Parts: sequence; C-alpha cells; structure tokens
Amino acid sequence: MTSGRTIFILYLTSTHGVVASEGSVPERKKKLSPGLQFLRDAGIALALVLSILVVMYAYTGLWPPLVVVESDSMMHSNDNTSYIGAIDTGDLVLVKDVDSVTDIQTYMDGYTSGHKTYGDYGDVVIYRVNGQLTSTPIIHRAMIYLQGNADGVSYSAPSLKDIPDEDNKWSTSNPSDTWDHLTSTLTIRNVGYRDTSTSIDIGRIITAFRQYSTLPSGYITKGDHNLNVDQSLASRYSPVKLDWVVGIARGEMPWFGLLKLWATDSLGSPAPENSVRNLWISMAFIVAAPIVVDVVLTFRIRKKIAKRRETAQHEFDAQQQIGATEPVETPPPEPPATEPVPPPDENL
Repeated sequence: MTSGRTIFILYLTSTHGVVASEGSVPERKKKLSPGLQFLRDAGIALALVLSILVVMYAYTGLWPPLVVVESDSMMHSNDNTSYIGAIDTGDLVLVKDVDSVTDIQTYMDGYTSGHKTYGDYGDVVIYRVNGQLTSTPIIHRAMIYLQGNADGVSYSAPSLKDIPDEDNKWSTSNPSDTWDHLTSTLTIRNVGYRDTSTSIDIGRIITAFRQYSTLPSGYITKGDHNLNVDQSLASRYSPVKLDWVVGIARGEMPWFGLLKLWATDSLGSPAPENSVRNLWISMAFIVAAPIVVDVVLTFRIRKKIAKRRETAQHEFDAQQQIGATEPVETPPPEPPATEPVPPPDENL
C-alpha cells in the first residue's frame, strides 16, 4: 500500500494599471454640428449686444442712445487730428436725457463750479435747429443760458453773477450793462483750446424778436473748433430752447462711427487719418482676439493633458519596477518518499 500527499502551490501575480471607479469617467459630450455652433455663437453675440443697448437705454433714457459725430466742429486740433477725450469726426457719443434747465451746466456755470466735459467747461448738448424734427441734430457746447427779461428789451445771465471781477472773464460793449440787464455784445475771454475770445451779439437777438411781446430764453451754443457761436448765423439767431435739446453728451466711443458715415455717405468733413488708422487696428484686434484666445486655450488644455499622461506613465513605470524587485516565495521541498516496512513473517 502506498500513500502519498498532493501539494497545491498557488502562485500569486499582480497586475498594475489605472482602474477607474464607477462613474469617474465623464461621458463624452455630443459635438454640435457647425450650423448649430454658428447659431449658438451668433445668439450669444446678439444677447451681449442687446444687453449693452439695454444698459445704455437705462442710463440715457433715450432711444437710440448713441449719435455719430459727422463733422469736425468739436475737434480740438487745427490739423484734423483726433484725440481721446475730445469729440472728433466719426466718434460715437451717448446722449443723456434732460428734463430741466438745471440738468445742463453751461460753459460759464462750469467755469465757476469746475465742471468739465470733453476737455472744456460745461456740458455739450445735442439739439435740433429751431426745433425742426427733420433736421440733423447739432452737437455743440452750451456756452451760457440767457433768460429773457419781462421788459422785452434785455436779457439776464445768472451764471455771470458769481464770477469775480478780477478774473476779467467777461465784459459787454455797453459799459452800463450788468449780468441781469444785457443789451449789447457780450464777450467771454480765454475760451477753448485756442484760448480766444467769444462774442455774443445780444443786441441782434433782441432786435430780431422786438416785434414779439417776450424774448425767447435759451442757450447760446458753439462748436469747440468754431470761432463763432451758432447764433451768429442768419438761420440760428434764436437761443436754443430747452425743448429743442435732445440731450447732453456723455462718454465717447472713438472712431467706430466712421463705419456708419462711410456706409451712408454722410461725412460732413474729412475723417482724421489717425482715426481711420486706429479704426482698422481695432477691427483687426476684434477679429484676431477670439482666434488668439482659442489657440492659447487649446494649447493650455493640450499641455495639461500631456502632463497628466506623463504623470500617469511615471506612476505606472514606478509600480512596474516595484513589482519586479519583490522577492518570490518558493514552496518547501517535498519530503522524500519512504518505503513501507513489511510486517514480520509469522512463520519464522
């Protein structure tokens, strides 16, 4: 009879790898077709533009909230050079609604209070000539507000009252005139970037309206680039009444109004060369910026992916190296087989 022992040897092996837990692998998003991508991007752009227009309308109280400057009458240069902070040909300007005379600070008001817009004292107004709705609005600075007196033959200008005499800022051709009884030519000194004198022929306005029982009250206006006030023109001798005023100018978007003026052939004066140059540079930047951003973001994403792959590969190699150097357990040797001892012979 033989006996034996069967020995089972279990060899354990290990596998190395990255196993994702359930739910850790994100589902791949379904890619939109080019047509749907275009509609999505166009919708986002349209929503952004509409949001900006709504904000502009909420601020200005007018629609449309922007006007385009067609001529050089407000420029602050003699060589047709545009500047940020001045109103130049082709600029876009916000128009803020006004409700009363106190909403507008004239040049003389600003001289006293220190209020400045677009490089000079006072507010710039947008108004319709003689209140005609069909006329193209004018954008000029409000120089002074003239209030017709009850006598029908003189004006008062309250903004002159608080200006110190030693400033020598204004004078009249009639020495007997005072701020509350003006009948002659009013001269305002050191006006604008040219630092020149501006004359207002109040006597001419009085003569033009002598046949009426009252004198019209309103603003005397002037373009910063012009030498004379608007009321020196034969067609604009009346002061600008409050209800002729569309609003006051606020802010500036330089150059981009040129696109509209070129499209409608409504340039009132030659476009400044530096404005044209800056416009094309801006347009190129607007077109190129999204492309550059997309390239940079794509590069960064690919760099992160490559870094993660490199890190995962290093971890895998390290685990492989650790697995190769682990000692292997060997099974104990089998005991030698022994012959069975026969029982003793009973016959012996």
